[in-house]
Amino acid sequence: METLQRLTDKTPEFPQIILIFKNRDWLLTVSDFLMGKGVASVEIQEDFPVLRVILTHGKTEEPVIQSLKRFCEAVGAPFPEIRVEKLINQDWMAVFREHFTPFAMTRNVFIVPSWLKDEYGETKEGKQVIIVEPGQAFGTGLHATTALATDMVLDYARSYPGFSMIDAGTGSGILSVIAEKNGARNIIAFDIDPLCSGALRTHLALNCSNREKFQLFVGTEAAIRNTVRADLVVINIIETIIRKILPALAPMVTDRLILSGILEQDSDAFISFVQGLGFTVLETQARDEWVAFNCVKN
Repeated sequence: METLQRLTDKTPEFPQIILIFKNRDWLLTVSDFLMGKGVASVEIQEDFPVLRVILTHGKTEEPVIQSLKRFCEAVGAPFPEIRVEKLINQDWMAVFREHFTPFAMTRNVFIVPSWLKDEYGETKEGKQVIIVEPGQAFGTGLHATTALATDMVLDYARSYPGFSMIDAGTGSGILSVIAEKNGARNIIAFDIDPLCSGALRTHLALNCSNREKFQLFVGTEAAIRNTVRADLVVINIIETIIRKILPALAPMVTDRLILSGILEQDSDAFISFVQGLGFTVLETQARDEWVAFNCVKN
């Protein structure tokens, strides 16, 4: 991971990218994607459909813009108007740390950033403490889809200790870490983004997870042998990607499937899609504009 550096008067200015959309429909999705690319921060403007993206020292804007173009094409998102500007020198690590404070992600989990790790024990306010290194890859607990999936994973863990799990599109690996800390016996976690490999390993170390329980790889579901089976498969990605990978993963599910990353307005059509693959939706949970589904294999 590239760390944010303390700046001096001799440090080059940081580039920032201003992304201007026609509406707010894709702001959260694009913001999550960009954080997964290792930018320093993404700010969503409160009253306008605008994202302000700050790059880490030494990064240039063109690779980020090209990655964003490919992402928008893949998911059908509109490509925004772009402005590139320069920021005045600041200590961006200090700014970042000031704004990322510990918080209760769900009724069961409390998120603590790595720089405050020594100030917390295993629980806080009756919730399990999970340590995160923000900004490495998607999934620091801030997004509603991660919180929704977390509660469903924990509910399953309480009912079926010693379960096996596949975490597709693991991102920073938060869901895998939570599963391991709550009794999963083995976990296959993968993502196509190379940044996620280091992020997951960082989170395993920060949370003292048992590395031997994990099989980690960078790649797609095609790399998993078709004879592999898991009690639980979890996918916390945007809907268009879920639709692409779920047909291959569905036969690997022996019991339960948790899906998060679907917009509430698309729920009915998505439920029909899941039912067509041989699942029954047992539970639907909503938060903000997002929904998650807890499904059982027929």
